[in-house]
Amino acid sequence: MWYDEFLSKYKSGISHEFLLYFNVRDVVDNYRYIDRFLYEEFIKQRNFAIVAFYDISRGLTFLDGGMEREFHKITSNEAVNLLHALPSRIFPYIDIALKGTKMALFINHTEKILPSVDVGSMSLEERSALIWACEWSVNPRISSVGSTIFMLADNLADVSREVLKSSYRVEPILVGLPGEEERRQYIEYLLQGSDVKSDITIDEFAKLSSGLSKKSIKDIKLRAEAEDVPISFEFIKEKKHSVLQKEYGDVLEFIYPEISFDDIGGMDKAKNYLMKNIVNPIKKGDLRRVPMGILLCGPSGTGKTLLVNALAKSSGFNCVKIDMSRILGQYVGESEKNFKKCLLGAQSQQPVIVFVDEIDTTFRRGDSGDSGVGRNIFSEFLQFTSNTNNRGKVIFIAATNRPDLLDPALKRAGRFDKKIPILLPEAPERAEIFKIIIRKYGFETDIEDFMPFAEKTENYTGAEIETVVRKAYELANEDDKEGTVITSDILDMAIEKCRPSTQQVEYMTMLAIRETDDKDLLPEKYKHLIDDKDSQTDLEVYK
Repeated sequence: MWYDEFLSKYKSGISHEFLLYFNVRDVVDNYRYIDRFLYEEFIKQRNFAIVAFYDISRGLTFLDGGMEREFHKITSNEAVNLLHALPSRIFPYIDIALKGTKMALFINHTEKILPSVDVGSMSLEERSALIWACEWSVNPRISSVGSTIFMLADNLADVSREVLKSSYRVEPILVGLPGEEERRQYIEYLLQGSDVKSDITIDEFAKLSSGLSKKSIKDIKLRAEAEDVPISFEFIKEKKHSVLQKEYGDVLEFIYPEISFDDIGGMDKAKNYLMKNIVNPIKKGDLRRVPMGILLCGPSGTGKTLLVNALAKSSGFNCVKIDMSRILGQYVGESEKNFKKCLLGAQSQQPVIVFVDEIDTTFRRGDSGDSGVGRNIFSEFLQFTSNTNNRGKVIFIAATNRPDLLDPALKRAGRFDKKIPILLPEAPERAEIFKIIIRKYGFETDIEDFMPFAEKTENYTGAEIETVVRKAYELANEDDKEGTVITSDILDMAIEKCRPSTQQVEYMTMLAIRETDDKDLLPEKYKHLIDDKDSQTDLEVYK
């Protein structure tokens, strides 16, 4: 819990100034917001003489009149008419109080006072506030009298990076979203004695509400009461999507898959690995078996994205996609700020699958032409993906058909440490893909055995087989007749008309094989190529 982290750092003397960020507007337990919680659990027990609150709109306020009088006494009544003044005028008097008595100061909406812009771009007012905040963190007098400063912000990336420099002692504390057990207890508290109907159990409600704050959970309950509908899976899903889209839709793409492993043909080795080493261990709470990240390698059109969608559906985990077009901004520092928000938003959904498509072009160290933006984002990504605290909670899965273009730092053990080849389907798999695609679109067919067609489509990807099936349906409907059936002759004709179009399939296949770090994940006919030194020469030939 964030409070334990704060208390540990306070008691050890690491700092007396803290920046609490992220879920700072939520109730901490069942009813207390963060300022009241800190007052009752921390401040009240330590006999602080003054408890004060400052933000730009309301100025400086106090917990009670006696504390306000004490403040004016210490400041010789010189700030009586300045309580609603800007930081440059009131902060010098707050400084006197912090040094003169044991004072707890809450600074709300810190990002509005210390915005995340270059110091050179700050107004004189913002620079003044920045200097005071930084100086307070290292002032020995403030530490000796026991004063404590709490700065609150919704997004750490929106706050000036200057205050977090190592030369100062401002300690950032992440106030995270409630975990499953916290949510379950809060839901039980909310529904106790309530007449609201529910089609799901409290435990199911707690699982479905992952990624939501307690305020959002309460809103779901209130909306169900107002609309006189039961709380159900669909109701929660709809409200949850609305909340998450509003909060993170500008930087994250939320995926709500409709297909499961049963709806995709082939890839049995990959599906089996994902179930045994991700889904089952996470559900059992044994995270030691879960890899830090998974890299799907193989030619275009072989179903890498499809596999991730099916994993999300089969596991029931949340799933988001990192889309750099949503993150890159036109202003200085905007891209880095958006990326931090993206990662924080993904982390809040745990357990969550974070999908990065075409990672070889998405994350690079950057070049001199991007003002260091690419390098900064790449560095942030490396740090996040190697954080072992995220194991089994944030599952990174990336897809690429050119693993040779990836930065080696991404592929090392402890990041994307499991490489799974997604190769061209074998004949039995192609037959299964034909059947599944026809069923997916609801096409009528009198074909029962698809093996003959699978043998005619050697070296076709799953995407190309789908093209063939759609062409067959097109041919079957050339006369605009209703109830047309895809027959063997029509499917043969479609195969003749549709030729494989995927470029460099052999080369991409060899790259995926060479990247694989587990022979058990390769089809038998490819296993010898991992140790075959001549296969490196083959890569140059294919290229």
